[in-house]
Amino acid sequence: ISLLLAPLAVSSFVVRPAPARRSSTRLHEKSLSVILDPALTDEKVESLFAWVSRAFEGEDEYNNLMLGFAAVFGTNLPAGSQPIKMRVRAEKMLEGEEVLTGAPINRFQREEASLGAMGAGQWTGQWKTRPHALLDVSNMTSIEDWTKSLPRGCKRTLKKANAQNFTVITKPIHSDESAPHSSLAHFRCVVDHEVRLIANIEGDIEGFFDALGEAISRYIGTTRMAGVIQEYRNEDGKVIAFAHEVRKARTVRGQWFYADDESSKSYVWFHSVQELVKRAIETDGIDTVDLGPSGSDAFSALKAKYGFESIDDWPAYADYTSGPFHYDGEDADATDNDERQRMLQLLRMLGGD
Repeated sequence: ISLLLAPLAVSSFVVRPAPARRSSTRLHEKSLSVILDPALTDEKVESLFAWVSRAFEGEDEYNNLMLGFAAVFGTNLPAGSQPIKMRVRAEKMLEGEEVLTGAPINRFQREEASLGAMGAGQWTGQWKTRPHALLDVSNMTSIEDWTKSLPRGCKRTLKKANAQNFTVITKPIHSDESAPHSSLAHFRCVVDHEVRLIANIEGDIEGFFDALGEAISRYIGTTRMAGVIQEYRNEDGKVIAFAHEVRKARTVRGQWFYADDESSKSYVWFHSVQELVKRAIETDGIDTVDLGPSGSDAFSALKAKYGFESIDDWPAYADYTSGPFHYDGEDADATDNDERQRMLQLLRMLGGD
């Protein structure tokens, strides 16, 4: 699914030094300069989710992200204008904060969608990816074997993470069902996370809207993939973060992690890494934990403090090819012969059995 930019509806945004942003928007053949306010509020995130949800449902008129930005963040659009009417209609169609809206994608489509982010391009010899941060757990028998090897500062951080008052719920992503994180509550985590990372400079209007576009793309990606979600909730029951894990052959991959502003101050990421390592150690047949590539040298250095070494030739150490994707409590055998043949062909391509 893609959100296309319709050139006849909205022109490209122009950054101005003022705290608002303008775009030239053509509505019914009339030109209107729309002032965009880049302030992120709960209400605007909900409106943006409502807009893209209609696009996900195949309504072509919503398949225009820049028009959606104008409808959600515009401050001077007439109440009776087309974008405002579209936004209000979309908002009325939302069913709730945690109602799952994702498409019921089958197992093999989810696995195919997962391969690119897992780095299959390198293990299949198609292209080289960025270095992956790996931890060898083959000689560890308990989580204490890992924690005792860490520097004192890391141990203090984990102690703080373990003292937080949040709960964690494991939610498998099942075949032919909506992803358990395909809701507005989880979308909020992705948006907060990307805006915090990309638009981290006050007044970076260009970065703000780039971050929103990236958040939508990443939300689409994670909700189409296979694996398991570790969902974090605060003491009030609000979803504040989720970690997306995928297990294949003898490696478990920390695929994605998204957290709202609250959880970013609660050491949730550190807790998620600790629990990922713990599960890997306690699971038969897992040798390696893979945290994937890092977006910066600083993040690579942070992972290294926790024992994850960034390795160029990572497929030589992380075994993704000796077996299939793993599903806890679910029969991994295909019942449909056509799908089974398709899966076997996919596994052969990946060097599996």
